[in-house]
Amino acid sequence: MNQAVSDGTGRSEEPAEQSLRAFERDLPLLFQQRPGEWVAYRGEQPIAFAAAKHQLYQQCLDRGLGRDQFVIFCIEAQETEITLGPVVLD
Repeated sequence: MNQAVSDGTGRSEEPAEQSLRAFERDLPLLFQQRPGEWVAYRGEQPIAFAAAKHQLYQQCLDRGLGRDQFVIFCIEAQETEITLGPVVLD
C-alpha cells in the first residue's frame, strides 16, 4: 500500500518520489562502486542490487514486496542538459 510521507517541509511526498531523491543523492557513490548494475530502493534505502533488471524484480518479489513497494533504477551517468546563453534557431 502506497502512503505519502512528510518530507520535513509539511508537504507530502510519495514513496516513489522519496526513492528517486535518495537515488539521485546516492548516485555518485553507486556509480563509482557498481556502474551498469541495477538497484532497488524502498523509500530512502537501497535494498538490493543485480546485474539485470529482471533479476532485481524477482529478488524484490521473492522478498514478499509488492510492486508498489520498491522502485528500480539503472546505475549510470545521468545526462544533464544545460543551456548557456540564448539559443538561436535558423
